Amino acid sequence: MESPCRSRPASVAVRAAVALALLAAASCGDGGKYPKTYPVKGKVLVDGQPVKDCKVTFHRTSGNQLSQPATPSGLTDEKGEFQLTSYVANDGAPEGEYVVTIEWREPSGITNSEFGGPDRLGGDYASVERNKGVKEFVVQVARQSVELRPFELKQSAQAKRKLDEAKKRTSTPGGPLGGDQ
Repeated sequence: MESPCRSRPASVAVRAAVALALLAAASCGDGGKYPKTYPVKGKVLVDGQPVKDCKVTFHRTSGNQLSQPATPSGLTDEKGEFQLTSYVANDGAPEGEYVVTIEWREPSGITNSEFGGPDRLGGDYASVERNKGVKEFVVQVARQSVELRPFELKQSAQAKRKLDEAKKRTSTPGGPLGGDQ
């Protein structure tokens, strides 16, 4: 007869192996928690030039009800290119129809990771209501990767003027808090 102590190390090893396998399975993928997404990428040009730090946001207008709602968005790089993120970095967007909005704000905050201040595009592309009537701003995400045609935007003279005025208001003599330096 085998001693209970001898079978115990094998039992502990099996339990540990099962626990590690479960942990690995749980950490891989989303475990079905999030809806299936499809890669979406594109490019933003302003006055024919690629621009950095444009926030591109997809607003869902139709499709199946999502178990975890998302507002896919991306930020353009120095080439004007972006990839959408819904749940995890660059995962894309769930299937459905979307209206696209685009804002180009100044980086702000201590680490320049926030985007406050006026929209350099004057809000011309930031309205779902306005953009839903423009063919290029209505996007269908199907069960495949999507590479969008470039968004070719114009910075209006009025938007440039508003941006200049806002910059003048925020720059005060002696720094942002005023006084002597």
